[in-house]
Amino acid sequence: MVEVWLPYGKTEVHISIPLRNLLGTVEPDKGQPSVNPFETITESLRNPIESKTIGELVKPRAKVAIAIDGTLSPGLAAYAASSVVWTLNQSGVPSENITLVVGNGRREHGYQELISVLQGSNILKGLDIVEHNRNSASVTRVGTTSTGTNVEVCSSFTEADSRIVIGEVLIDHFSGLRGAHSTVLPALSGKAAIEHSMSLSFSGEVVPGVSDENPVYADQVEASRLVGVDMAVQLVTNGYGELVSAFSGDLEATGGSAVATLGESYRVKAESNADIIVVSAGGSRFDFDLYNAVWALRGVSPIVKRGATIILLAECADGMGAEGLETLAQVDTLSELRRRYMLGARAVHVIKTALRGNEVVLVSALPGYLAEPLGFSVERTASAALERVTQRRRGRRTLVVTHGCSTVPVVD
Repeated sequence: MVEVWLPYGKTEVHISIPLRNLLGTVEPDKGQPSVNPFETITESLRNPIESKTIGELVKPRAKVAIAIDGTLSPGLAAYAASSVVWTLNQSGVPSENITLVVGNGRREHGYQELISVLQGSNILKGLDIVEHNRNSASVTRVGTTSTGTNVEVCSSFTEADSRIVIGEVLIDHFSGLRGAHSTVLPALSGKAAIEHSMSLSFSGEVVPGVSDENPVYADQVEASRLVGVDMAVQLVTNGYGELVSAFSGDLEATGGSAVATLGESYRVKAESNADIIVVSAGGSRFDFDLYNAVWALRGVSPIVKRGATIILLAECADGMGAEGLETLAQVDTLSELRRRYMLGARAVHVIKTALRGNEVVLVSALPGYLAEPLGFSVERTASAALERVTQRRRGRRTLVVTHGCSTVPVVD
């Protein structure tokens, strides 16, 4: 038997697979993680791309807002925010003039663990920390994009004299690529703006890792311009969420450098023709709710054969994550999902597509009455799910994908 460990929420779970049945384990490329994330990010701030330094951009008495995406891992978020605040302090901006805004537009609820880690950082102690969520009434309209998105962004960010955004560069199943641009939209935005922008993903095929000609990506960048971002900090991570590199400066220039560094590191080789695919969303970075976890199904779709069983590991401690996953659970047609679009509609489409010709077993804390209307069968443990599937299948060739939301398995 081979013991395989997979991320699940804030911990890991294991499954045992007979060696004769195991096709392989698909894991992210670790790359060369930074040994000192604080210094790596600070160094990027000292050498900005196509931009003045923070000391040149920000006046000592200015009110500064620093925005971070609320899906960042708490440790990396603390390093990044601390680097920016320390650099501001060195440039003569006192901490009482700085507001740290945590953008939770991707979440239905807040993220207390992240707030606690930020508050516990020595450099960030006593800093004013504002937590924004998609339903917040404290938003300011800054304009309308060319696609018609009425951009409403957290007022604590827009009202500052200087605005700095921190984002993680990785693949995305709406915009192709995340980065500092997605810290503005969706992370700092109101629900209506998020819904309209995300609905653009139905305009064509989204290719994870590709932002060219992606309307959602273009909409997010345009929204960032409307807000007026003074400096962007782009954090390039590997599939485990570890910092590989950082770039600071102009939003689009740093985005280009970050994407070039990311390259195709998210593409990982995989065996084809599996009868069973066990895929983890990737742990708490992605599986805090179902809305953010189901993209692991989209990630493995290129290697799923008809008739295979997919076992999806996603804890979903925060629940469904978007009302559309409940309201539209019985909708099967793409045209109807487009017509009735709301947050969660495209996630429903991904689920229904995966279920055409395949079974999907969800290992989750979600109650069955929420998950089963979508077509899932539900198990509480990964071992129980695998045992049940293998007992009733003749074909048992099993492929394991450990980080389904941050990697794209490919067949040679």
